[in-house]
Amino acid sequence: MLAATLLTGCNEDDFLKEEALDFNSASNSYETAADFDASVAELYFLTREEFYTTYDRTTDLMKHTDMWITADPLQSNVLADLSPSGAMAKFYWDENYKLIAQANTIISRLGSSSLTDAQKKVYEAKARFFRALGYRTLAYLYGGVPLQLEEVSEPKTDYTRDTKENILAQVVKDLEFAAENLPEITDVKDGEISIPAAKMLLAEVYLATGDNNGALQAASDVIDNPNLGLMKARFGSQKNEAGDVFYDLFRPNNQNRKSGNTESIWVIQFETNVDGGGNNTSHYFWNAGSFWGERFFAPQVNMFKIVKPDGTPLQLFNWPIGDMTGGRGIGTQYATNHLYREIWDGDWNDMRNSEYNWPRRFKIHRQNVLAENPELAAAMPEGYFDLENTVLPAGWSIEAGYSGGTNPPTQLPNRFMCGYSTKMTTPFHYPDAQYANKATYALANSGGKTYTDQYFFRLAEAYLLRAEAYLNLGKKDKAADDINVLRDRAHGTHCSANDITLDFILDERLRELVCEEKRRLTLARVGKLAERIEKYNPYFKAANSANHTDYDAHFDLLPIPQSAILANKDGELKQNPGYAK
Repeated sequence: MLAATLLTGCNEDDFLKEEALDFNSASNSYETAADFDASVAELYFLTREEFYTTYDRTTDLMKHTDMWITADPLQSNVLADLSPSGAMAKFYWDENYKLIAQANTIISRLGSSSLTDAQKKVYEAKARFFRALGYRTLAYLYGGVPLQLEEVSEPKTDYTRDTKENILAQVVKDLEFAAENLPEITDVKDGEISIPAAKMLLAEVYLATGDNNGALQAASDVIDNPNLGLMKARFGSQKNEAGDVFYDLFRPNNQNRKSGNTESIWVIQFETNVDGGGNNTSHYFWNAGSFWGERFFAPQVNMFKIVKPDGTPLQLFNWPIGDMTGGRGIGTQYATNHLYREIWDGDWNDMRNSEYNWPRRFKIHRQNVLAENPELAAAMPEGYFDLENTVLPAGWSIEAGYSGGTNPPTQLPNRFMCGYSTKMTTPFHYPDAQYANKATYALANSGGKTYTDQYFFRLAEAYLLRAEAYLNLGKKDKAADDINVLRDRAHGTHCSANDITLDFILDERLRELVCEEKRRLTLARVGKLAERIEKYNPYFKAANSANHTDYDAHFDLLPIPQSAILANKDGELKQNPGYAK
């Protein structure tokens, strides 16, 4: 009897099955609205992680484009960056499939939850927005990828690639659902997605699929939303200080609607020195969660030196210092001549190119150097080094390595002393804990972060998306009208229908959205990545040297990461053309 009981008296599957009674698990974590709020918060976190807070990935979607020259050879090796075993290809694949998996889990668990039907629709809309965002990014970066629309509850190793067309068709379906069921922007907290956010992404993806009328309507819905409007007057935290309204858009605490900003549509949230908030002031390298825009996109001015006729180098600037010279930047990315100069030719007074938004004149910190060298001081009236106008005295020079020579207006800028976008910095307004000496604006060595919230979507881009749709529909006059709305705000010169081309619109996106848009995604979407890199980025002009390479068009698509190919042992993930298997 004992033997029989031991053999038959216990159902091992039931006995060994773990039932969560007093802790959260996958079996009981998707019941209430609070559970789903926590799950949606993870979608926001993953988005912030992908586009902003992974230190060594900060520049990926902006470098290797028509915007920036990558000065650091360790980061400028295209063959290493864009290889199947490289970190870049693996990162964006993994991050977006994590985003998609989380979204799929939310959608799959809604049916068995205790939510009302109305609540279920809203949470499904949120999940489908983020799933669409993930697949949109994958399609632009890799082309066709595996399409997975249900929660995966056990290992799956037989994926195959779907077509890019099918992926984008699913993105459109998800976004159309999101646009129908998300709340209006006035009914969400700052940082949350809403109807206008869905329609912004939908307008972009409609353009990618060739549905120009759909893009026109979606962008118009955003532009015509009565709760949105371009900011045209000074506002926010620094409105009583020197600056302009475009500068105000990027000052601390000015991105969210609570600041009075009606231009913001979806803003990625950063809180300083708050758990989970992203930025902190106490760590330096590999600080997970901080946005390192300042470090990579602002110059390192202490490395810039003037050389006397006798060969003595003179240092004019201190560093790191929280004024208009760029904080704790190191200039890893500095502007191409096209971004720095050519897009402003004929209209240098455009507000977006003002001394507050693209400083090119820098107050010298070490005034004693000028006092001791009156000949040099005479070339720098008011104690400024002016990239456009300073001409050094005969016999004086700029230290070797600076590409500007002695006549900066005719040359490219240099990573150590160049104009840059102040969107990445917070001059004179860093967190108190970041100052080593607030009286002199000297910063701590832990600096290099951008201490502002970040726009994912801003109303200005809706005008540019609609202009692109109008161009594709042959309505160049309407496209010019939309661009002129932005130029009116910037007090810029009007364009005409005869000016409108796709390249013209791409240049306008540089003027308006530099350091905001993920440029690689835009150029990949419109099929202009290789063309504009080869035309505007001199890094790719000198093949076979240590720090340069040719840009081959197959780089327009990232390789499928080798790790994904190897893990998919029961199926075939075909590698993109041009990459070794």
